[in-house]
Amino acid sequence: KPLNDPFFFPPYQGMPGGLYPDGANKRPAAHEAAGFQLAASVRPRDWAGANDQENGKIVLLSIGMSNTTMEFSVFKSLADADPQKNPRLVIVDGAQDGWSADRIVSDGAPYWTVVEERLRAAGASPAQVQVIWLKEADARPTPKFPDDARRLQAELRLLAQTIGSHFASLRLLYLSSRIYGGYASTDLNPEPYAYQSGFAVKWLIEQQIQGDPALRYSSGQAPWMAWGPYLWADGTQARRDGLVWACSDFEDDGTHPSPSGREKVARMLLDFFKSDTTARPWFVRPSVQPPPTPQPAALVNGAGFQPQVASGSIATLFGTELADAEAWATALPLPLILGDTRVEVGGEPALLLYVSPRQINLVMPAALPGTDVVVIREGVRSNPLMASLSLYAPGLFSLSGTGQGPAAALHADGRLISPQDPARHGEIIELFATGFGVRNPLSLRPDFLPIGRIGGALAAIDYSGPAPGFPGLNQVNLTVPAQAPLGAEIPVLLQLASIASNTVSLAVAAAF
Repeated sequence: KPLNDPFFFPPYQGMPGGLYPDGANKRPAAHEAAGFQLAASVRPRDWAGANDQENGKIVLLSIGMSNTTMEFSVFKSLADADPQKNPRLVIVDGAQDGWSADRIVSDGAPYWTVVEERLRAAGASPAQVQVIWLKEADARPTPKFPDDARRLQAELRLLAQTIGSHFASLRLLYLSSRIYGGYASTDLNPEPYAYQSGFAVKWLIEQQIQGDPALRYSSGQAPWMAWGPYLWADGTQARRDGLVWACSDFEDDGTHPSPSGREKVARMLLDFFKSDTTARPWFVRPSVQPPPTPQPAALVNGAGFQPQVASGSIATLFGTELADAEAWATALPLPLILGDTRVEVGGEPALLLYVSPRQINLVMPAALPGTDVVVIREGVRSNPLMASLSLYAPGLFSLSGTGQGPAAALHADGRLISPQDPARHGEIIELFATGFGVRNPLSLRPDFLPIGRIGGALAAIDYSGPAPGFPGLNQVNLTVPAQAPLGAEIPVLLQLASIASNTVSLAVAAAF
């Protein structure tokens, strides 16, 4: 499972998951507060590193290997074209082909020489580097787990301890581990080493959080460290945010990202730097004046608009001043920020599908520690709105998007069901829903198959599960019963346990 899966069970070879200690995917409060304070000290500096608000620069630098430079160079082009980027921010790609972690720590002088050359070419100096994104791995690893990850952890630790000698103003160090390596056709860094590199990053950051004196940022032993975007997913098995890695996302060696793979990482980086609490203050252009305070008014099921919502489901938030303008998610994985708007549910960030001044469509977090819903617009937080949470809150999507009228339903070959092309008795059809909840593998609660009814007649369920490629969406395949009445607007509903969905309609005809 991805390390950031909220239900990481069972442990991987005896090792627990979570990006941070105790299986958590959020930074501990004290570490978060320290990072936020350090982020406030990231400000434009002159060539020598002195504060210069008018003419100085903030340099974000990448450090790493071939994959890192391929991904970061695309990120740089995206970020430089983003109108929300801080005009004082200079992005420099310092990553270089062939420079694995073991090589940099054993004889890195030529590497750092090239980094300095690239800084000068960008009109910047080492003293202006205040933030680094580090992504590294070992070339052709052979030790068994956990020895491979411990070795990489030791190399990353040495890098973290020595990197300040090159960049005196460095404040923040964000780390990422490898993308998927299951298609690799060479021994450069295949699975399971690509996956296991995530434990090296996790354990290093935990060392700092747990007070390792050799990694104290307060005394300058190392910069403050945290996860950047976590990039691994199990091939075409979609992560909860929709991230998948297809063969087409890689070059012929199955290790280096193709243009589409580089674009995925670049967009995840951009989303991270624009949404993370310790990155946004220096990455995003400062506001001329504070925006209006968002006013969320109601959170409802995204399909049927019932007041109950379930974890992992699509929900709709209504209100005013929720965003500056309309914006849509255009690719997977789904982002945590659209325009300048974010949403937190119980303190957990929600994946966003759409934002506008009056409506936000989102995917509820899988693990919900609380019911308070907060909209954050350009850093301005709304008052909390209390969500009505339920284990199950089934809702059926309709073609109108209102939860009423003709169902969003397909024939098995993908044709839309309509009065002109109705569902037939005995035919398997596809319905689309949300609100089926997310099951914690440690929970003892039972799993329920939905009950489907068409015109009051019980319909056999042939499949119920996630709809491929769409976080929060469920697909239910059912057989139209011979007892279903005929007509253009036959009522259809689903039921999970004792909770019924909204009712939509379906055109039904007799079998051929």
